[in-house]
Amino acid sequence: MAELFGFRITRANQGGSGDGFTSPSTDDGTLDIVSGGGHYASILDMDGRDRNELDLIRRYRDIAQQPECDSAIEDIVNEAIVSDERDQSVSLSLDRLDLSANIKHKIREEFNEVLRLLDFNSKGHDIFRRWYVDGRVYYHKIIDNKSPRKGLQEIRYIDPRKIKKVREQRKEVDKKTGLEIVRKVDDFYLYNDKGIDQNTGTSTGVKISPDAITYCPSGLVDMHKGTVLSHLNKAI
Repeated sequence: MAELFGFRITRANQGGSGDGFTSPSTDDGTLDIVSGGGHYASILDMDGRDRNELDLIRRYRDIAQQPECDSAIEDIVNEAIVSDERDQSVSLSLDRLDLSANIKHKIREEFNEVLRLLDFNSKGHDIFRRWYVDGRVYYHKIIDNKSPRKGLQEIRYIDPRKIKKVREQRKEVDKKTGLEIVRKVDDFYLYNDKGIDQNTGTSTGVKISPDAITYCPSGLVDMHKGTVLSHLNKAI
């Protein structure tokens, strides 16, 4: 694979999952492609429904502008994100984590640092609303390449219409069984400033290392298409 943009956290043992004739299952809308090929698909839209995630996100954002939906969304967001001038809105519970007190202290420090970079006390309401409406949120984690030990320097929001998580499969035909065996699976993100449209074959863009991106989907997935849905999907 070509060199990916962004930093990568290497581990001592990159143990794989072994060969298999099926690829790992996913519940975050990851797009599967075959190494050396790319992806292309065409859809005949007979009933006027949304064809891809780009259309869905546009529809969700239009729905959120309707007065009745906007009022309901505000009620939900206000219940989820509670503003408190004397304390932070969210905290990290590590009571069930089997780690030393020193490590837990470092985790809490980094958690608070992320909240500071996000300016969560001021923008937590907007961040949660954006995730609730779009059904997903992406952030680009930026570090100082000359001094990675300094940790995160900045966190930048990425429009979900311009980025997509992609899984590249490397397959070989097993001589004994004749089945295609998945030898290796590589995950990365594909970014295109003009938008990622998986239904028209637009697969060009910048490959970004998965460690440089934070991706949080809604947890709702269309079982037919495998696309991520927003909690506003039923409002359509």
